Amino acid sequence: MLNKKFVLKLLATALLIFNPQLVVQAATTNDNSGNWQDIPQQELVYLQLEQGTVVLKLAGQFTPKNTQAFKTLVQSGFYNGLDFYRVIDQFVLQAGLMEGEKHPAAIKTDWPALPAEFSWPVRNSDPFTLVQQDDLLAKQTGFNQGFAVGRADGQEWLIHCPNVINMARSEDANSATTDFALMQGQAPRHLDRNMSVVAKVIWGGPWLNLVKRGEVHSGGVIADPAKRSRIVSMTLGSDLTADAQLPLQWLDTASEEFNNRLAQSRARGNAFFHYKGNGALDICYQQVPVRLKPTKGSTTASL
Repeated sequence: MLNKKFVLKLLATALLIFNPQLVVQAATTNDNSGNWQDIPQQELVYLQLEQGTVVLKLAGQFTPKNTQAFKTLVQSGFYNGLDFYRVIDQFVLQAGLMEGEKHPAAIKTDWPALPAEFSWPVRNSDPFTLVQQDDLLAKQTGFNQGFAVGRADGQEWLIHCPNVINMARSEDANSATTDFALMQGQAPRHLDRNMSVVAKVIWGGPWLNLVKRGEVHSGGVIADPAKRSRIVSMTLGSDLTADAQLPLQWLDTASEEFNNRLAQSRARGNAFFHYKGNGALDICYQQVPVRLKPTKGSTTASL
Protein backbone atom coordinates (compact mmCIF):
# COMPACT_ATOMS: atom_id res chain seq x y z
CA MET A 1 0.00 0.00 0.00
CA LEU A 2 1.41 3.40 -0.99
CA ASN A 3 2.45 5.81 1.75
CA LYS A 4 0.27 8.98 1.84
CA LYS A 5 3.28 11.31 1.89
CA PHE A 6 4.78 9.47 -1.08
CA VAL A 7 1.52 9.83 -3.03
CA LEU A 8 1.40 13.58 -2.31
CA LYS A 9 5.03 13.96 -3.38
CA LEU A 10 4.34 12.00 -6.56
CA LEU A 11 1.33 14.19 -7.31
CA ALA A 12 3.31 17.37 -6.72
CA THR A 13 6.07 16.17 -9.07
CA ALA A 14 3.55 15.32 -11.77
CA LEU A 15 1.95 18.75 -11.44
CA LEU A 16 5.35 20.40 -11.67
CA ILE A 17 6.08 18.61 -14.92
CA PHE A 18 3.01 20.07 -16.58
CA ASN A 19 2.99 23.42 -14.80
CA PRO A 20 5.85 24.42 -12.51
CA GLN A 21 3.71 27.09 -10.89
CA LEU A 22 0.85 24.74 -9.94
CA VAL A 23 2.14 23.22 -6.72
CA VAL A 24 0.22 21.23 -4.13
CA GLN A 25 0.38 23.33 -0.98
CA ALA A 26 -0.01 21.58 2.35
CA ALA A 27 -1.92 23.96 4.60
CA THR A 28 -2.66 23.62 8.28
CA THR A 29 -3.68 25.98 11.03
CA ASN A 30 0.03 26.32 11.83
CA ASP A 31 0.42 28.43 8.68
CA ASN A 32 0.65 31.84 10.35
CA SER A 33 2.76 33.52 7.70
CA GLY A 34 -0.03 35.88 6.67
CA ASN A 35 0.71 35.10 3.03
CA TRP A 36 -2.76 33.63 2.48
CA GLN A 37 -5.58 36.16 2.22
CA ASP A 38 -9.26 35.53 2.91
CA ILE A 39 -11.39 36.52 -0.09
CA PRO A 40 -14.49 38.46 1.05
CA GLN A 41 -17.75 36.85 -0.05
CA GLN A 42 -18.95 40.15 -1.54
CA GLU A 43 -16.08 39.84 -4.04
CA LEU A 44 -17.13 36.37 -5.19
CA VAL A 45 -19.76 35.24 -7.68
CA TYR A 46 -20.95 31.61 -7.61
CA LEU A 47 -21.72 30.43 -11.13
CA GLN A 48 -23.87 27.31 -10.78
CA LEU A 49 -23.77 25.07 -13.83
CA GLU A 50 -25.78 21.89 -14.21
CA GLN A 51 -22.52 19.99 -13.70
CA GLY A 52 -21.00 21.89 -10.77
CA THR A 53 -20.05 25.20 -9.14
CA VAL A 54 -17.56 27.70 -10.57
CA VAL A 55 -16.43 30.65 -8.43
CA LEU A 56 -15.43 34.04 -9.86
CA LYS A 57 -13.37 36.77 -8.18
CA LEU A 58 -14.60 40.26 -9.08
CA ALA A 59 -12.21 42.94 -10.38
CA GLY A 60 -13.89 46.00 -8.91
CA GLN A 61 -10.61 47.66 -7.91
CA PHE A 62 -9.69 47.92 -11.60
CA THR A 63 -12.94 48.34 -13.55
CA PRO A 64 -15.38 49.74 -10.98
CA LYS A 65 -18.22 50.75 -13.34
CA ASN A 66 -18.31 47.55 -15.39
CA THR A 67 -17.77 45.31 -12.37
CA GLN A 68 -20.54 47.02 -10.41
CA ALA A 69 -22.89 46.62 -13.39
CA PHE A 70 -22.00 42.91 -13.62
CA LYS A 71 -22.57 42.56 -9.88
CA THR A 72 -25.96 44.29 -10.17
CA LEU A 73 -26.96 41.95 -13.01
CA VAL A 74 -26.01 38.95 -10.88
CA GLN A 75 -28.00 40.20 -7.90
CA SER A 76 -31.03 40.95 -10.08
CA GLY A 77 -31.14 37.30 -11.16
CA PHE A 78 -30.60 38.31 -14.79
CA TYR A 79 -28.31 35.38 -15.65
CA ASN A 80 -30.41 32.69 -13.95
CA GLY A 81 -31.66 30.27 -16.60
CA LEU A 82 -29.71 31.85 -19.47
CA ASP A 83 -27.33 29.95 -21.76
CA PHE A 84 -23.80 29.85 -23.08
CA TYR A 85 -24.95 30.59 -26.63
CA ARG A 86 -21.58 31.20 -28.32
CA VAL A 87 -18.82 28.77 -27.44
CA ILE A 88 -15.63 28.36 -29.44
CA ASP A 89 -13.39 25.57 -28.21
CA GLN A 90 -10.07 26.86 -26.83
CA PHE A 91 -11.20 30.49 -27.11
CA VAL A 92 -14.42 31.74 -25.52
CA LEU A 93 -17.57 30.82 -23.60
CA GLN A 94 -20.09 33.63 -24.13
CA ALA A 95 -23.28 33.80 -22.10
CA GLY A 96 -26.30 36.02 -21.76
CA LEU A 97 -29.42 36.70 -23.75
CA MET A 98 -29.04 36.16 -27.49
CA GLU A 99 -30.54 38.90 -29.64
CA GLY A 100 -34.20 38.21 -30.47
CA GLU A 101 -34.72 35.77 -27.60
CA LYS A 102 -36.93 36.42 -24.58
CA HIS A 103 -35.70 36.23 -21.02
CA PRO A 104 -37.10 33.07 -19.37
CA ALA A 105 -38.05 35.02 -16.24
CA ALA A 106 -39.16 38.18 -18.06
CA ILE A 107 -36.53 40.16 -16.16
CA LYS A 108 -35.58 43.64 -17.36
CA THR A 109 -33.37 43.40 -20.45
CA ASP A 110 -32.86 47.04 -21.48
CA TRP A 111 -29.77 47.71 -19.40
CA PRO A 112 -27.73 50.84 -20.19
CA ALA A 113 -24.51 50.62 -22.20
CA LEU A 114 -21.31 50.65 -20.15
CA PRO A 115 -18.33 52.98 -20.56
CA ALA A 116 -15.14 51.28 -21.68
CA GLU A 117 -12.64 50.59 -18.89
CA PHE A 118 -9.82 49.14 -20.96
CA SER A 119 -6.89 50.69 -19.05
CA TRP A 120 -6.15 53.23 -16.32
CA PRO A 121 -3.17 55.23 -15.00
CA VAL A 122 -0.66 53.19 -13.01
CA ARG A 123 -1.26 53.62 -9.29
CA ASN A 124 2.08 53.60 -7.52
CA SER A 125 0.40 52.64 -4.25
CA ASP A 126 -0.75 49.30 -5.70
CA PRO A 127 1.24 46.18 -4.69
CA PHE A 128 2.74 45.33 -8.10
CA THR A 129 4.84 42.16 -8.42
CA LEU A 130 6.95 42.18 -11.59
CA VAL A 131 7.00 39.00 -13.67
CA GLN A 132 8.58 40.07 -16.97
CA GLN A 133 10.21 43.12 -18.53
CA ASP A 134 9.61 43.79 -22.25
CA ASP A 135 6.90 41.20 -22.66
CA LEU A 136 5.75 40.77 -26.28
CA LEU A 137 2.64 42.93 -25.67
CA ALA A 138 3.64 45.09 -22.70
CA LYS A 139 6.66 46.90 -21.28
CA GLN A 140 6.01 45.04 -18.05
CA THR A 141 3.78 42.22 -16.90
CA GLY A 142 3.10 41.30 -13.31
CA PHE A 143 0.49 40.78 -10.63
CA ASN A 144 -1.58 43.40 -8.90
CA GLN A 145 -3.76 42.13 -6.04
CA GLY A 146 -4.01 38.65 -7.55
CA PHE A 147 -4.73 39.72 -11.14
CA ALA A 148 -2.33 39.55 -14.09
CA VAL A 149 -1.70 43.04 -15.47
CA GLY A 150 0.29 44.70 -18.20
CA ARG A 151 1.93 48.12 -17.97
CA ALA A 152 3.30 50.57 -20.53
CA ASP A 153 3.53 54.35 -20.94
CA GLY A 154 2.03 55.01 -17.51
CA GLN A 155 -1.03 52.85 -18.17
CA GLU A 156 -2.09 49.53 -16.67
CA TRP A 157 -4.62 46.94 -17.88
CA LEU A 158 -5.88 43.47 -17.02
CA ILE A 159 -4.42 40.72 -19.20
CA HIS A 160 -6.69 38.24 -20.98
CA CYS A 161 -5.30 35.06 -19.50
CA PRO A 162 -7.49 31.94 -19.60
CA ASN A 163 -10.44 32.15 -17.15
CA VAL A 164 -10.66 35.94 -17.36
CA ILE A 165 -14.18 37.32 -17.90
CA ASN A 166 -15.01 40.46 -19.84
CA MET A 167 -18.21 42.23 -20.86
CA ALA A 168 -19.06 41.41 -24.47
CA ARG A 169 -19.58 44.34 -26.83
CA SER A 170 -19.99 45.35 -30.47
CA GLU A 171 -17.50 47.50 -32.42
CA ASP A 172 -18.46 50.49 -30.28
CA ALA A 173 -16.10 50.58 -27.28
CA ASN A 174 -18.95 51.76 -25.05
CA SER A 175 -21.58 49.23 -26.13
CA ALA A 176 -21.29 46.44 -23.53
CA THR A 177 -24.53 45.81 -21.62
CA THR A 178 -25.25 42.36 -20.15
CA ASP A 179 -23.50 39.51 -21.97
CA PHE A 180 -20.16 38.26 -20.69
CA ALA A 181 -17.34 36.30 -22.32
CA LEU A 182 -15.16 33.83 -20.44
CA MET A 183 -11.71 33.24 -21.94
CA GLN A 184 -10.43 29.71 -22.48
CA GLY A 185 -7.51 27.97 -24.16
CA GLN A 186 -4.44 29.92 -25.28
CA ALA A 187 -4.43 33.42 -23.83
CA PRO A 188 -6.28 35.73 -26.29
CA ARG A 189 -4.11 38.72 -25.50
CA HIS A 190 -5.14 40.55 -28.66
CA LEU A 191 -8.16 41.51 -26.53
CA ASP A 192 -5.98 43.34 -23.98
CA ARG A 193 -6.93 47.03 -23.78
CA ASN A 194 -9.91 46.25 -26.02
CA MET A 195 -12.36 44.77 -23.49
CA SER A 196 -13.48 45.61 -19.95
CA VAL A 197 -12.53 42.74 -17.64
CA VAL A 198 -14.83 42.23 -14.64
CA ALA A 199 -13.71 38.97 -13.01
CA LYS A 200 -11.72 35.78 -13.27
CA VAL A 201 -12.42 32.15 -12.42
CA ILE A 202 -10.57 31.05 -9.28
CA TRP A 203 -12.36 27.81 -8.33
CA GLY A 204 -14.16 25.00 -10.13
CA GLY A 205 -12.67 25.80 -13.52
CA PRO A 206 -12.69 22.17 -14.77
CA TRP A 207 -16.50 22.25 -14.87
CA LEU A 208 -16.22 24.72 -17.76
CA ASN A 209 -14.77 21.93 -19.91
CA LEU A 210 -18.24 20.38 -19.94
CA VAL A 211 -19.94 23.44 -21.45
CA LYS A 212 -21.25 22.45 -24.89
CA ARG A 213 -19.20 23.77 -27.79
CA GLY A 214 -20.47 25.38 -31.00
CA GLU A 215 -19.22 24.83 -34.54
CA VAL A 216 -16.36 26.97 -35.83
CA HIS A 217 -18.13 27.58 -39.17
CA SER A 218 -21.02 29.27 -37.29
CA GLY A 219 -18.69 31.44 -35.20
CA GLY A 220 -19.42 29.23 -32.22
CA VAL A 221 -23.07 30.32 -32.09
CA ILE A 222 -25.39 27.52 -30.94
CA ALA A 223 -28.68 28.46 -32.57
CA ASP A 224 -30.74 25.71 -30.95
CA PRO A 225 -31.28 26.51 -27.22
CA ALA A 226 -31.77 22.80 -26.53
CA LYS A 227 -28.14 22.18 -27.50
CA ARG A 228 -26.66 24.81 -25.19
CA SER A 229 -25.32 24.59 -21.65
CA ARG A 230 -27.45 26.47 -19.14
CA ILE A 231 -26.60 28.72 -16.23
CA VAL A 232 -28.64 27.43 -13.32
CA SER A 233 -27.89 30.52 -11.25
CA MET A 234 -25.34 33.20 -10.53
CA THR A 235 -25.20 34.48 -6.96
CA LEU A 236 -23.05 36.95 -5.10
CA GLY A 237 -21.24 35.14 -2.31
CA SER A 238 -22.54 37.50 0.38
CA ASP A 239 -26.11 36.71 -0.70
CA LEU A 240 -25.66 33.00 0.03
CA THR A 241 -26.26 31.38 3.38
CA ALA A 242 -23.10 30.66 5.36
CA ASP A 243 -23.32 26.91 4.74
CA ALA A 244 -23.35 27.49 0.97
CA GLN A 245 -20.29 29.77 0.97
CA LEU A 246 -16.80 28.48 0.23
CA PRO A 247 -14.17 29.96 2.61
CA LEU A 248 -11.62 30.63 -0.12
CA GLN A 249 -8.15 32.09 0.32
CA TRP A 250 -5.51 32.97 -2.23
CA LEU A 251 -1.80 33.55 -1.95
CA ASP A 252 -0.85 37.21 -1.67
CA THR A 253 0.92 38.01 -4.96
CA ALA A 254 3.02 40.63 -3.18
CA SER A 255 4.29 38.11 -0.63
CA GLU A 256 7.77 36.62 -0.38
CA GLU A 257 6.25 33.15 -0.81
CA PHE A 258 4.71 34.07 -4.16
CA ASN A 259 7.95 35.72 -5.29
CA ASN A 260 9.80 32.54 -4.36
CA ARG A 261 7.42 30.59 -6.56
CA LEU A 262 8.18 32.93 -9.44
CA ALA A 263 11.92 32.45 -8.84
CA GLN A 264 11.50 28.66 -8.87
CA SER A 265 9.57 28.89 -12.09
CA ARG A 266 12.28 31.04 -13.69
CA ALA A 267 15.01 28.65 -12.63
CA ARG A 268 13.12 25.46 -13.54
CA GLY A 269 14.92 23.98 -10.59
CA ASN A 270 13.04 20.68 -10.57
CA ALA A 271 15.21 17.72 -11.59
CA PHE A 272 12.78 16.93 -14.39
CA PHE A 273 14.08 19.89 -16.45
CA HIS A 274 17.32 19.34 -18.37
CA TYR A 275 16.90 22.50 -20.45
CA LYS A 276 16.47 25.32 -17.98
CA GLY A 277 15.29 28.01 -20.40
CA ASN A 278 16.40 31.64 -20.32
CA GLY A 279 14.54 32.75 -17.18
CA ALA A 280 11.70 34.43 -19.07
CA LEU A 281 8.15 33.85 -17.81
CA ASP A 282 4.78 33.88 -19.52
CA ILE A 283 2.45 35.90 -17.27
CA CYS A 284 -0.53 33.67 -18.11
CA TYR A 285 1.37 30.52 -17.15
CA GLN A 286 1.82 31.72 -13.58
CA GLN A 287 -1.03 30.51 -11.39
CA VAL A 288 -2.20 32.27 -8.24
CA PRO A 289 -2.83 29.43 -5.75
CA VAL A 290 -6.31 29.32 -4.22
CA ARG A 291 -7.38 27.07 -1.37
CA LEU A 292 -10.18 26.38 1.07
CA LYS A 293 -9.33 28.02 4.37
CA PRO A 294 -7.98 25.24 6.58
CA THR A 295 -9.81 24.38 9.75
CA LYS A 296 -8.18 23.32 13.00
CA GLY A 297 -6.08 20.21 12.50
CA SER A 298 -6.88 19.94 8.81
CA THR A 299 -4.64 19.63 5.78
CA THR A 300 -5.81 20.86 2.41
CA ALA A 301 -4.47 21.41 -1.09
CA SER A 302 -4.47 24.58 -3.15
CA LEU A 303 -5.33 24.93 -6.82
